[in-house]
Amino acid sequence: MCGRYYRRSDSTTSVAPPLVFNLRFYALFAVCLFLIFPLHESAHYLTYRAMGVRLQMTLNTASPADQSQRKAIAEFAGPIFNLLLAIACLLAFYIARQRQLVWAAMGLAASMMRLVVYGIIIVAATVTGSGMTMGNDEPIAASLWGLPSLTFVIALAPLFVVIVWLLFRSFRGTLRGKALNAIGLTTLTFCIGMLIGNVLDPWLFPRK
Repeated sequence: MCGRYYRRSDSTTSVAPPLVFNLRFYALFAVCLFLIFPLHESAHYLTYRAMGVRLQMTLNTASPADQSQRKAIAEFAGPIFNLLLAIACLLAFYIARQRQLVWAAMGLAASMMRLVVYGIIIVAATVTGSGMTMGNDEPIAASLWGLPSLTFVIALAPLFVVIVWLLFRSFRGTLRGKALNAIGLTTLTFCIGMLIGNVLDPWLFPRK
């Protein structure tokens, strides 16, 4: 459906038809997610290197082994990359009016990658009383800046939710169907994250 247009009988304006949640979209979403993981870590890596900190990067990590060398802005660079990528994809989706399926898949993947992490962080914080339990980017950056650990989770989550909603509303289907697909994409995001973090990353970058 991507790139095809139809003409309204009462207007000369070309309008893109609604997109559809199907196997093709899910496959494209998964590919985008696999690509975003190393790009997200590259944002950490390049920021650290620009600050003169040496570190190693894997598919799922890019942080110095020496905890004293952690920098708030470098830890925050990954989430900011996801946000900027999601916004860029959203703008391309609505402005370019071409390759909509790709822009939607990339924008949703960039957003849901963080939203799933936020969900895990919030659950962990509820159970343990600390957002630092997961040791993820946003709580670490907040802590290094002397802020409550959930500061950036609370600040960024609504932005990603809005982006997801703006993309979802352009898909064909009922509210119930879209809700089910939101659950499906969330589950797929979680599974791919577990695959990368617990299987591919240790296999490709074994720690001695």
